[in-house]
Amino acid sequence: MYSDDRKKKIVKAIIFDCFGVFYLDAHSSLVENFPSHQEELGNLRRQADYGFLDRAGYIDTIARLTSASHEELERIILHEHQINKPLIEYISTELKPYYKIGLLSNIGRGWIQNFFDEQQLHGLFDAVVLSGDEGITKPHPQIYELMAEKLFVQPEECIMIDDLPENAAGADAAGMEGIVYGNLRDLKRELSGLLK
Repeated sequence: MYSDDRKKKIVKAIIFDCFGVFYLDAHSSLVENFPSHQEELGNLRRQADYGFLDRAGYIDTIARLTSASHEELERIILHEHQINKPLIEYISTELKPYYKIGLLSNIGRGWIQNFFDEQQLHGLFDAVVLSGDEGITKPHPQIYELMAEKLFVQPEECIMIDDLPENAAGADAAGMEGIVYGNLRDLKRELSGLLK
């Protein structure tokens, strides 16, 4: 939360997390379906986020662990996700004309194309940083610094929006303004106190 007496900074870029902001996270769906494997699933997710497991390896390993079919896992992982269309419209019409827009996500290699097509990736976002490609995850400050670098701005000129408080805190530690995403209405209200 931000105090009313906080001085407004010059904001040049707004960066968004993918899962929990643009999409609901499939990990919680996997844990719901296979609760006895919660710890192993968490470890596999972290391995994928760091790029140690690609998409096929991730699904193969979970299939062996849970005895679920590849088809069932694909359904859980891909079809449980719903894109946040109102957020995309808000970004496209109200933010993108004035600010650079970034996507910064903890996600394994080979996954992002399942959630955004090339037009969306290059039309909506000015830069994309994915943990699996970089070998570093949020909330490490380095990944936020890399995101700012790819947007050609300074970290202090950025706002980072993430559903996880620790990732918003990581953005703060890197010099950005971290916002914890709950819903679009609250996000608009919080941004109105920081922008312009």
